[in-house]
Amino acid sequence: MVVTIISVGVVAASFISTPNNVVADGGTAATTSEVVTEPVEYPVDIPGCDDVQEPPTESESMLFSSSIGGGESTYDNPAFPWMTSGRAAVMSEAVRAALPSDVDIVLAAPSQSLSFGPVEDIDVPGFDPVSNATAELMRDGSAAFVSLGVGPSDKGAPPCVAGSLDSRDTDSDGTVVDINDTWYEIAGTRTYSRSATAYRQDGTRVSVHLSAPSSPTLPLEQDEIAAIAALPELGVSTPLPSEPPVLRRDCSVYSSDEGTVRDINPEALDAANAAFTASWASLRGAPALDRPVGSLIPAGFGSGICTDVAVLGSSIRLAVSVVGNQPLPTAPDPYDPSFYGQLPETRTLPDGSVIQYFDADVTNMLTSEDGTGLLSRSVTVTRPSGVQVSARSSVEVGANGKAPLTLPEPLPVGILDVVAATPIGQWP
Repeated sequence: MVVTIISVGVVAASFISTPNNVVADGGTAATTSEVVTEPVEYPVDIPGCDDVQEPPTESESMLFSSSIGGGESTYDNPAFPWMTSGRAAVMSEAVRAALPSDVDIVLAAPSQSLSFGPVEDIDVPGFDPVSNATAELMRDGSAAFVSLGVGPSDKGAPPCVAGSLDSRDTDSDGTVVDINDTWYEIAGTRTYSRSATAYRQDGTRVSVHLSAPSSPTLPLEQDEIAAIAALPELGVSTPLPSEPPVLRRDCSVYSSDEGTVRDINPEALDAANAAFTASWASLRGAPALDRPVGSLIPAGFGSGICTDVAVLGSSIRLAVSVVGNQPLPTAPDPYDPSFYGQLPETRTLPDGSVIQYFDADVTNMLTSEDGTGLLSRSVTVTRPSGVQVSARSSVEVGANGKAPLTLPEPLPVGILDVVAATPIGQWP
C-alpha cells in the first residue's frame, strides 16, 4: 500500500497480482483489457523469509485507486502529538542528507522537495496517520518520482507473501526492511517501481516508493532506498534536538507570471540568493532572522521565487519575492470610483524602474476572527526588464479587548528599500 498526499487528498494505490498472473517457472503475465501486472512465481524462496505464503486468491485480490480528501492538515496537531513541525524538519533534512551525492532533487517548492507535510486529519477506518514527502529525483539521466510516508502503526511486519517483496532484512536494532521491485502496465504503458518498507520496534512504519514510466533504471538502488527507509531520524519516538532546524515551507507569489518552475535556472536562483544575502549584510543594525534572507525558493505556481522569514524574538515577519515578465505599474487615480484599497506612493527612478510603497495603516489592517490584527508595509520595485522584487514586512497586533496605546511596527521602510533594490537580472 502506497499512501501519498497529492494536493488536497490522500491517494491510496495498491497493486496486488490476480491469480491470472500467478505463474510457475518464469511464465508470462496474463493480459487483461487494461491492466497487466508482473507475473508472480509460487512457490518461491525469498531471502530473509523463513516462510513464504501463497499470493491472495481471486476473492482477496484487488487493484484500486481512490482519493480521500477534505481533512485538516496542520503541524503540531494535538491529535497527532508525534508529528511536530520540528520533527518534520529533522526528518526532511535527514532524508535529503541520505541521498547519494550524485542524486539531484529536481528544483521545486518545498512541498515537492522532500519536505514532510502535516498529517491530514481524516477519520477513515484502516488508514494509519501518516506524514508524506515527495520529490522528483535525477541521476545520470534517469528520473523517478519518489514518495515517502512515515507514521505510527500497530500492525508490525506482515507475513512474507509471494509477489509483495523480493527480500527482507532485519537490522541489529530489530528494524525489518522489505524490498520490492515490480512493474505494471495500464493500456500498454509500463511503469516500473521500487519500494522499501521499514517496520521499527517503536511501531514506526516508513515507506519509500520510486516509480518511473518506460525505463527500469531508477535513481536509487535497492540498498540505497533501504538505507533511507531505516534512517533512525524517521522513528516517531526518536528524540529531537533541543533546537531543531527551521522547517522549509511553501510560499506564494501573486502575479501575472505565466511561467512554471521548469523555467527557473538553479544557477540564477543561487545568484539571486547571494545578491539578497549581500544586500542584508550591507544594512547596519539589521535584526537577526530565523534563517537567511537569501533563502528564496520556487513558489508553488509560476516561475517566481519567494521566502518568508521571521525576526527572532518578535512577531515581525519579512516576505521577499522575485517574479518576471511584469508590466510597469502606473499610479492609480485616487478619484477613480473603481479603485478600492490603500493608495500606494508611486515614483519613477532615473533608470525607468517604478517603485511603490504601501505603508502601515491601521485602517487597512487585516483582522482575523479572534481579533488579532496584521499590520504591514511593503516596497516593490519593478524594472523595465519586467523583473519585480517585493519586500513586505508584517507584525501581529494582539487581541486583548482594548486598543493598544502604541501599535507595534513592521520593519522600517529603510530596510525594505534596500531589500527591494537588490539587483536581480533578467528573470526567470
